Amino acid sequence: MCAAAAAENTKWSVTETNAVGIKVASGTWTLDNAGGKLSGAANLQFDNGKMLDYKLEGTAEGEAYTVNLVDRTDDKKNCVWTGKPAATASGHVLSGEVKCDGSKFTIRAGQQ
Repeated sequence: MCAAAAAENTKWSVTETNAVGIKVASGTWTLDNAGGKLSGAANLQFDNGKMLDYKLEGTAEGEAYTVNLVDRTDDKKNCVWTGKPAATASGHVLSGEVKCDGSKFTIRAGQQ
């Protein structure tokens, strides 16, 4: 997705995969891209039925996204996702690792 002069609001299907504990959360991101500056909100559900919400703040430079996952309701702190185009996906799909204080997991996000 190229940065545009006007804000662009998009919905993304998102899956978080963790190596330990709760394995998967899935749901949506609503993401605004205003000339490469990203903001939005996430609404996901863990595989145990509990909900996960957080805010999104970051930047997009070409196809590379750097997104802070702010105020996560699962208490993970200082989480930053670096997403790049997924090599094996069709359409606009980004994948990458999230690094938080004391934990790591993967997010795969595809534009709806």
